[in-house]
Amino acid sequence: MGEERDRENSRLLDDTSSASYGPVTMSFTTNGDNTSYDSGYTELLRGSVPCPTCRGLGYVPKEQEGQLIALIPLRDKRLKPRRTYLYVCLAVFVCLVTAGLLVFFMFPRDVQLRSQSPYLHPSQVYINVSESFVSFFITNYFTVINENYFPVFVTGVEMSVLYDTQVINSTKNQSSLSIPLREKREYYVQIQITFNNIDQLGYMADSCLNPIRWAHEMVMFFQLTASYTFLGHTEQTTLNTYQFVSCYGGNESYPAILPVTG
Repeated sequence: MGEERDRENSRLLDDTSSASYGPVTMSFTTNGDNTSYDSGYTELLRGSVPCPTCRGLGYVPKEQEGQLIALIPLRDKRLKPRRTYLYVCLAVFVCLVTAGLLVFFMFPRDVQLRSQSPYLHPSQVYINVSESFVSFFITNYFTVINENYFPVFVTGVEMSVLYDTQVINSTKNQSSLSIPLREKREYYVQIQITFNNIDQLGYMADSCLNPIRWAHEMVMFFQLTASYTFLGHTEQTTLNTYQFVSCYGGNESYPAILPVTG
């Protein structure tokens, strides 16, 4: 056993000398006769890299670093990374949480319209009893509510007015409006209302001159359709509401009346 150990040590010394290492002092003891050897060899670490399989105690020539093959035992801990399942579970959890947050914040929600004017006052009233003709303007204000976590842009609102099952008029406001995320903005549409004998509503000329409220007040049906865009997509939302409308041309203050929506 001692002779084999001596031959192995001599071979290591020969390999070290052939690799152009500098002098290094080495000593070892054989198991057989407890004989000590001193090589008188000092190693200069130039042109060499640590040996990955020598537990940091040896070096290999740098020019042979890409040619030599390191043999690692099957039970080496480097072949069994620790906490692998923990890292995999953590990566899956982070991906699921990220996906859930993206779905929550980027999922499109409805944009709502709400009426803020239960009672509409007339402006620019013109009444001609002899011709059974009435013309006036009303401005309908409503609120656009953005429930999304991203801004939306209102590109236009169409409004139709119906009275006594007849379509009185339709108009469109094409003014654009930007609504930030989780915010609401006010929007309005102005429309002209006309009564005459053609639509068989000319009798309203006398009623609109009557100062009694029940005579010149009427309930009209308003249908609003708002077009808006978000994230390169176009959608529409509607609002159907019944509102009180006055056509009285005199001066009168009107108390608030609760809206009737449908």
